[in-house]
Amino acid sequence: MTTQSKIPDNLLWVFENISPADQEKIITGWSHPRNIVSFRVNNLRSSRAEVVEELKKAALPYSVWKAWDEAFYMESVHEYALRGLEIYKSGKIYVQSLTSMIPALCMDVQAGQAILDMTAAPGGKTTQIASMLGGDCRITALEKFGIRYEKLEHTIRAQWAEKCVKCLKVDATEVVAHYSKDAQGNKGEKLFDRILIDAPCSSDGRINLSDERTYKWYSGEKSNSKSLIQYELLEQARKMLKDGGKMVYSTCSISRRENEDVVQKFLKTHPEFTLLPSPIAPDYTLEANMNRWYPSSMMEGFFVAILEKI
Repeated sequence: MTTQSKIPDNLLWVFENISPADQEKIITGWSHPRNIVSFRVNNLRSSRAEVVEELKKAALPYSVWKAWDEAFYMESVHEYALRGLEIYKSGKIYVQSLTSMIPALCMDVQAGQAILDMTAAPGGKTTQIASMLGGDCRITALEKFGIRYEKLEHTIRAQWAEKCVKCLKVDATEVVAHYSKDAQGNKGEKLFDRILIDAPCSSDGRINLSDERTYKWYSGEKSNSKSLIQYELLEQARKMLKDGGKMVYSTCSISRRENEDVVQKFLKTHPEFTLLPSPIAPDYTLEANMNRWYPSSMMEGFFVAILEKI
């Protein structure tokens, strides 16, 4: 049976320029969606030692993620019990997918840095960065939609990150213009040491072939329209990044047009940027230093590229 006979026709767009072997692994992941719940320590409220102690007291079976020892996971049947623990209710841990933790781990964040999270809601990655730096940073978190902005603010409060995170209700595709109008006379240029662009995407890395609701909306045209927004986010970010700074571009898409094609187009126009290797080994790559993770029972399909401004 061919790959094309195994999936709905509208999903064939995803497989452009992807090898048959990788296509098979993606289909396997789509057929066996995540069955774990993962979470991380919030160092603004707790410590790894305290979290481990509380998990043991609750007799909840857990595993430590091999990529980062502050992240844990367990079978999803235990999620209700996990959310009933005091460490969850008081913001000492944060439930977050493992793939969602990867971008922050790729940013090489340092204490005292000015950091921009361009599409920040619901706030998991924003507060992860704050936790990793123990609050010793200045994070600006953007979100343009009202309900999502409220969720972002809630997460910041619940994770005790208010002292180091400033939320702005701003369209990230217009953020340079926003800063060019501020009272300090900024031009929206070279303001940040690190920038995270977790771009809006078609979310095809999250598809579950047993649930039509996760893919019936998908089309190549929609993927194309997302790629235009994604490229504009990179253009905005490059102006705001300091020389020598780094920005991370990520999506939960596995479509080449939303990942490698967007990054390559950007690099051809801006030779002052170079790709860096990922500190977390990817499952596979279509091009050097453009990192992909297969969808699986543990992780969603994901893409990350790390760009340094020379």
